[in-house]
Amino acid sequence: MKEDFPKNELEFDSRFSREPACQEYLFQLRWPEGFVCPDCGHTEYWKSARGLYLCRQCERQQSVTAGTIFHGSKKPLTVWFKALWCFSTRKSGVNAVALNELLGLGSYQTVWCWLQKLRTCTIFPDREALSGQIEADEFYFGGERSGKRGRGADHKFKVAIAVERQGRKLGRLRMQVIEDCRAGQLIPFVKSNIVSGSQVSTDGWKSYNGLEEAGYGHRKILSAKVDDKESILPGVHLVVSLVKRVILGTFQGRFDEPYIQRYLDEYVFRFNRRTSKSVGKKFWRIVQRAASSPPLTNWELRLAPAGWPTST
Repeated sequence: MKEDFPKNELEFDSRFSREPACQEYLFQLRWPEGFVCPDCGHTEYWKSARGLYLCRQCERQQSVTAGTIFHGSKKPLTVWFKALWCFSTRKSGVNAVALNELLGLGSYQTVWCWLQKLRTCTIFPDREALSGQIEADEFYFGGERSGKRGRGADHKFKVAIAVERQGRKLGRLRMQVIEDCRAGQLIPFVKSNIVSGSQVSTDGWKSYNGLEEAGYGHRKILSAKVDDKESILPGVHLVVSLVKRVILGTFQGRFDEPYIQRYLDEYVFRFNRRTSKSVGKKFWRIVQRAASSPPLTNWELRLAPAGWPTST
């Protein structure tokens, strides 16, 4: 697919200040080879005064936002695109309070819903698994509470993490919330995110013992045999410290269990594109996913409070 994106915010504001420009951009992303009727597959259409695309064969009406995360929204695409730009190009992300101030929507709940929808667009179904030299471990989110610490702590979110090592540099990242730190959770995480045959380095935790049987090279680094504990899996330790800094800084540590995976997915999206030469390319990739992602209801977003918007 041909890359087409604004190179900076000034270019973005100039290009997407009007609704027709946003609609045309979304059209090109949805139908890069030209319009295709979702019912009959016909390619000829005419456009109504209301901006709907009508199939010349079966006469089905289709809007450019139908079947996307924009479906049913009462807000113009110009506002959505500005939200997409802020979400995708801010180095440490943006929270609902800050985005609401930038957009001037006046509704924290609406902006919160938008951000949750956009976070679901950060995972690409065709993304390639990690490969080569990998560090794998687990870490924990949650406030300080009395009780058991470490891998047995019940009050904290448990997260599996894997990061590529490219010499002294770090490559791509994966993170996933897990129920516990047993082999039944950790080995499937590795299989889902790391190419078979890769060399996986872990600490001495016994739940990784099945890696070789699963088809991976396995290097154990036992903490009892090193003086500097930080030298064990340094790539993982660096990423974990950065993740926690973003969660505490951008989101002030406020997150709930149903949503933590989305925050992690958002961080992975940013981390894996940290060397991109153009911030606009991140915007382009997010709009691509938004154009191909199905609409989400509040139930699917797992909104608990009553009275939150059903159409945003």
